[in-house]
Amino acid sequence: MVGIDDFKKFDTFSVFSEDQLTELSKITKTITFEKGAQIYQEDDRANQVFLVINGLVTLNKIDPGEKIGISFEKRDRGGLFGAACFMEPRKYTLNAICMQESEVLSIDADKLFELVQKDPDLGYKFMKEVAKIYFERYKVAKRQIHAMVKAPTIITARPG
Repeated sequence: MVGIDDFKKFDTFSVFSEDQLTELSKITKTITFEKGAQIYQEDDRANQVFLVINGLVTLNKIDPGEKIGISFEKRDRGGLFGAACFMEPRKYTLNAICMQESEVLSIDADKLFELVQKDPDLGYKFMKEVAKIYFERYKVAKRQIHAMVKAPTIITARPG
């Protein structure tokens, strides 16, 4: 369990009341990972949501048999990740790997779900923060698609 002052250090939690932070603190723990450690793997059950206290975590995808992966995002101090716990089928869609030794807050997703059932205001506030993450992903994807379409493409065909 962490204290409510641990949450107050981050903008993500500035919208929550003292009572809500107290309830969140009961279902949250601090975990330290070494550089190179995997926090979770794609397709694992999304049973935690995380916030980086310090360090750097990359969210990437490496398909089986591939030597090269794609890093989609990086999370540093104050970065929330693991939000797949809020959406069915509640499985992580990327791998979370520590690029540096990292300390994170780990919130139990099942207990969080129970908490938001009792306190819909807490759920609304949490989902607003999650929506910000997904909207940022959407903006990045839109820019990337635009760049691909805008880039000149040469298509050749063989006769016959």
